[in-house]
Amino acid sequence: MHIFRDENGIRLVVSHQTGHYAAHFATYAPEQEFINYTLERDKHGRYHLSLDKTNLVALDSPVFKKELVFGDLGDSLTPIKGVTLMLI
Repeated sequence: MHIFRDENGIRLVVSHQTGHYAAHFATYAPEQEFINYTLERDKHGRYHLSLDKTNLVALDSPVFKKELVFGDLGDSLTPIKGVTLMLI
C-alpha cells in the first residue's frame, strides 16, 4: 500500500496481492502513520479490503470499519470525501 497526499485529500493505492499487511509511512516522524490491513479475493474475483488498525485520522470513520469491496483491478473507491482507495 502506498499513500499520497494532495490538496484533494489522501489516496491509498493497494497492491492486488492478497494477505495481511502492515504499511508504515513517515519513516522519520516521531509518531509513524500506519495501516494494518487484510486483502482477500472471493470466488467471484472481487477483492475485499479490511482496515484492521490505523492511526490515520482521515480513516477514523464508521465506513472504514466495514469491508470495502473492489470489483476488479484498476477499480477505485471514494467512501468519504477526501479519501480515495485504488486497487492496482
